Amino acid sequence: MSRLAIPTRDSAPADSRPLLDAVLKKFGIIPNLFRLGALSPNTLAGLLSLNEANSKSLDTKTRSRIAIAVAQVNGCDYCLSAHTYIGTNLAKLTAEDAALNRKGASTDGPMPRPVPPFVSPRKLPNCAAR
Repeated sequence: MSRLAIPTRDSAPADSRPLLDAVLKKFGIIPNLFRLGALSPNTLAGLLSLNEANSKSLDTKTRSRIAIAVAQVNGCDYCLSAHTYIGTNLAKLTAEDAALNRKGASTDGPMPRPVPPFVSPRKLPNCAAR
């Protein structure tokens, strides 16, 4: 159970709503992390900027694989569910690949470029979704 009230798109501050609409258009859903960030329009804008910057560093499939592996290591069912959904529906990972990603493996063979060591899964003390 969340300790914070996560706003809906309509209950978010007015300045956050266009940003949430852009998230909905991009992902087909508005993940809770973005809805929570919407409590502060500046926070949401920063989160979206960070997301955009990351999209220029690693391709969509690689980011999804990393997110699934990290969610598995962290033991966060919410994050694992969200990142598996994004991976299979938006990044077009297969269900088999998503399952392998949970084990730190992949069906696609070698990555197009090496994954930097700073993204290797590590247990985090607290997941943002808890």
